[in-house]
Amino acid sequence: MGVDWQAIVPLIVLGVLSVVLAVRRARRPTNPPAIPWAYLWAFFLVFGVAEWVSFSVAVWILALLSFHALREYFSLLDLRLADRWGILGAYLSIPGMTYLIQINWYGFFIISIPVYVFLVIPFLVALGGPDPKGSVLSVGAIDFGLFFFVFCLGHVGYLVFFSRWMAILVIVGVTGCDALLRALGPKRPFALRYVACAAFVLVLAWGLRSWTWIPSTQTIAVGLFIPGLVLMGRFTLEKLEADLGIGSRPLEPGRGLVVDSLRSYLFTAPVIFHYLRWSLRFGDRPWAP
Repeated sequence: MGVDWQAIVPLIVLGVLSVVLAVRRARRPTNPPAIPWAYLWAFFLVFGVAEWVSFSVAVWILALLSFHALREYFSLLDLRLADRWGILGAYLSIPGMTYLIQINWYGFFIISIPVYVFLVIPFLVALGGPDPKGSVLSVGAIDFGLFFFVFCLGHVGYLVFFSRWMAILVIVGVTGCDALLRALGPKRPFALRYVACAAFVLVLAWGLRSWTWIPSTQTIAVGLFIPGLVLMGRFTLEKLEADLGIGSRPLEPGRGLVVDSLRSYLFTAPVIFHYLRWSLRFGDRPWAP
């Protein structure tokens, strides 16, 4: 069986471009980074392993990224010692959700965290000790981290299962929007920032149609949805990051870098996944045009 160069060449081009820009940034470091390179590479590692090794291996790499993000998020919170059982339950939900993606049990995946884990976490927090003070805040903080950094990121894994090229479109589109927004700065008019991002994603989505096989109408919709979702995610997480103290300290691993780098993906991944699954009627099988 020959090498599918049509599928490989775009990945090579994107990889070389990211290496060149990463080298430039290493020579002239900025804080925060213009593009979250380490986490972009983590996503590309997932795509490459899924394409040439095994989807089952790739989805566990994504699970490690979720664990890394959730651990940093918890480290920024002022949680009580009594919350340790709730935190343990949150960590244990990562392999559970990942296994559901691996075996393609979509019906249980979609309710596993928002229903069952969200019910178990308050119970585990209540087991922590007799002092109830702060329990409500602890439950809300733990469930919030689970929803964004495990459940929302988990949709990237499910999108890879259905179509690796659709996942590449989403990740590259979000990363490009993120880079444009950082370059334009927050003081630019909202309309200008949205139009610049939409133009980029529309061109990207149209250029990848030969591999994603997304019909024209859905391609335009995805190109318009992604910039709006990126802007929503950045605006929302900026407020929450400020409350966590991110931004008032240097962005380093363990001090907000992971949370800040992933914020643009958190709204986009689940919404685009469900839109494509509904509009293209994936069912329970990988997307085949």
